[in-house]
Amino acid sequence: MKILDAGTQSLSNQDVLTWIASKRAQHTAENSATTGKGKSKGKDQQPSTHPSNFLASLTKHERELKDPKKYPYVNNPTAYNGTFDAMRSFDKLLLERIYIPLEDKYKGTTTMTAEEVGKALGKEQDEKTLTDTEHLMLFNHAPQGVEQLQPMVENCEERFTAEEQQVLVDCVMELYRGDEMGTKGGRGAEEQNGGSEP
Repeated sequence: MKILDAGTQSLSNQDVLTWIASKRAQHTAENSATTGKGKSKGKDQQPSTHPSNFLASLTKHERELKDPKKYPYVNNPTAYNGTFDAMRSFDKLLLERIYIPLEDKYKGTTTMTAEEVGKALGKEQDEKTLTDTEHLMLFNHAPQGVEQLQPMVENCEERFTAEEQQVLVDCVMELYRGDEMGTKGGRGAEEQNGGSEP
C-alpha cells in the first residue's frame, strides 16, 4: 500500500499499523544497504538518517495502536485479516437485522398509499444507514456496549431505537470480536468456510 496524499483514503487503525511496519522495514533495508552488507564497498557509509520526530511519532503510534485493551484487532486476527471481509459481513447483518425488519412496520397499513409507504420506508432506512466514517469507527474500536456505541454513531439515540442500538452492538461483537467471544470471527468465518462450522 502506498499513500501519496494524506486524506485521500480512509484507513483503519490496522492499515496504519501495516504502514508503520512497512516503513520500519524500509528503514532497515536502507540502513543495511548504506552500511555495505552484502555488497563489496571499499568504505562503509553511515546509515541514512531519519528525522527524530518522525521516528518518535512512529513509535508512539505503534505503541498506542498495539494496545489490546483499546483496540480489538490485536485479539481478533480472524476478523481483522486485512481484507475487510468482516466489514462486508457487518453490512449484510445490518441489512438483515435492522433495515429489512423496518418493512414489517409498514405492512398492512391502510392509512398510507403504497407510494407514501415507499417514501416513508426509504426515508427511515436512509436515516439508519451508517456513514463510511461511522463504519470505520465501529471497525476500529468494536464497541462492547451501547454506551461505547453512542459516541461513534451521530445522533445514535434519535436514529436508532434502544433495541436497534443493541442489535448494532451484537453485530459488532459477533463479527469484530469473534475470536474473543470464541466464535472465530463469527459469521465472516462461516462464510469463508462455505457456511459450515469451523
